[in-house]
Amino acid sequence: MITTGIKKFDELLGGGIPNGKAVLFQIEPGMEESDVAFPVMKENIGKVNTIYVSSISSPKNVYKKMEEFDMKPDEKNFAIIDGYSPLIGAPSGEKYVVEEPHDIGSYEDTIFRALEDLGENTLLVFDSLSNIMDLCNERIALEGIERINNEINKIGAYAISNFIAWPYKEATLYRIKRIFNAIIDARKEQALSLMEIKKVDWNAKTAKFYFKIFKPEGLRIYIPKIIVTGPFKSGKTTFIRSISKKFFPVERLGATTGVEYGVVDYNGYRADVFGIPGREGFAPLLDKFAGSSMGAIIVVDSGSEESIASAKNFIEKFKDIPNVVVANKQDALNAKSVEEIKRMLHPYENVIGASAIRGEGTKEAFEFLAEKIVEELNAH
Repeated sequence: MITTGIKKFDELLGGGIPNGKAVLFQIEPGMEESDVAFPVMKENIGKVNTIYVSSISSPKNVYKKMEEFDMKPDEKNFAIIDGYSPLIGAPSGEKYVVEEPHDIGSYEDTIFRALEDLGENTLLVFDSLSNIMDLCNERIALEGIERINNEINKIGAYAISNFIAWPYKEATLYRIKRIFNAIIDARKEQALSLMEIKKVDWNAKTAKFYFKIFKPEGLRIYIPKIIVTGPFKSGKTTFIRSISKKFFPVERLGATTGVEYGVVDYNGYRADVFGIPGREGFAPLLDKFAGSSMGAIIVVDSGSEESIASAKNFIEKFKDIPNVVVANKQDALNAKSVEEIKRMLHPYENVIGASAIRGEGTKEAFEFLAEKIVEELNAH
C-alpha cells in the first residue's frame, strides 16, 4: 500500500492506495492544480520504484519540477518514459522512449519493458491520460490503458493518472469509470479547489475536501480561514504562534491591537488563521469574520472562571460553524481541568486542554477543529 502524504486523505482511502490498484484524478479543465498525481509521487519516491510517463512535457522540465518539490530521485528506482521528445522531433536522453507517440501500442511496449526492469513494487504515474487519448484515438487508447491497468493489477504494482475531464462522449467517460479502481474528482467550487473521492472499489469512503498544492510541501487539505479569538489575556497570540509555521503579530505593549495572521502546516492540513481580539471594540470585525470563516478556535484561561464563563458567548456566536474551546494555561497551578471546564460549559463538549507557552496540546486542538471542518463539509 502507498500513501498520499495526507493523514486524513489516507484515512478516507482506508489507509492509502492498495497494491494492484489504478487511480484516476479527474481534473476540471482550467484548474491551476492540473497535476494532482505529482505530489502523490513525491510522497512515495524512494519508498517504491517510480515510472513517470511524460506526454506533455520534456524530461528536462519534469526533473526541474521535481527539484521545485525537493524530490531527489535515484536512477536505480526512478525512470521517465519519454513520450514528448519524439512528438516534437527532439532527441531524448532517457532510457525509455515512446518511439511512436500516436500509437498506444508503443506506449504499452515501453511501459511493460520499464515495469519488467523495475519490478512489481512500482508506481506508474501518467502526467496526462487525456493527452494520450487525444494523440492515440480515444477508443483505441482506452483499450491500451485497460491492458496496462490489468498488468498493474496482475503484478501488484500501482498506477495513478491525471485526466483533464474535457467534454468527452458519455460512452468514453463510462469506459474510463469502468477500467479504473478509483475516480477522484478535482474541481473548482466557490473559488476553491475541491477534491472528491467519487468511486472506489476497496475499503474506503466517498468524501470531499478543499485542497491546494504547495511547493515544496506538496498536496494539502486547505482551510482558507479559521478565526482564533477569546477573552482578554487568554493567550491567543501565544496560541497562534505555537501552531503556525509563519506568524505575523500585531502587538503593542504586550497586548494585541489588531488582526493577527498565521499559516499552519500540520499533518497534511494547511490553514490560514486570523486572530481577533475578543474585546467589545472588535465585535463588528468578529461578526464579519464569523460569517466567512470555516471554523473557530476559542482560547480561554483555564485559571480564570470569568474567562471560562465568557466562552459561552463565543460558542453561541460561532454555533453555525465548527468550533473548539482551547483550555489554555493548563500548566498553571490554579488551572481547572478539562473535565471541570466541560462541566462549566455543559452541554458543550469540544474542549481541548493546552499550554500554548509550552507548545502542548495546541496542534492537537487545531487538528481536532480541522477534522470537524472536513466532517461538516461532508455532511452536506
